[in-house]
Amino acid sequence: MASCEMCGKSGRLAKVKIEGATLDVCEYCASFGEVIKAPQFTQDPRLERKQPIVPQRKEKLQIIVADYGEKIKNARERTGLTQEEFSKKLNEKTSVMHKIESGQMRPSIDLARKLEALLRVALVEEYDDYGEIPLASNQQKKDDGFTLGDFIKTRKK
Repeated sequence: MASCEMCGKSGRLAKVKIEGATLDVCEYCASFGEVIKAPQFTQDPRLERKQPIVPQRKEKLQIIVADYGEKIKNARERTGLTQEEFSKKLNEKTSVMHKIESGQMRPSIDLARKLEALLRVALVEEYDDYGEIPLASNQQKKDDGFTLGDFIKTRKK
């Protein structure tokens, strides 16, 4: 970090001609000479906040359609099966199939895929989602800026 060439103070420095010499000095010391270039703010590069690079991943979301109960019931009735016969084909309880058809219970993705294959209806929609990859616990980003601990670590080097 740049500091005043007369008093050693760090901060905004100006190019000033003092007794024939051109120096980078603080605003206070600039009053002792003729200002050549206005004060400039210089910052310690260690104090700059860098934007962390957040990796992203593409993920497929699978969602059951909203009218799954009606679709399943209509397709089952087209095949001419009762709920009991249909549930035996799927290896599911009749009560589960009743709840699914009435809309009281949403089927799991696996069961919905079985139903799709058997009934030939679309029950699962896929969407692409781009989300952030969570950082490991030792890679958590710091939002605190420069701390006293960071200062001590810097001084020891």
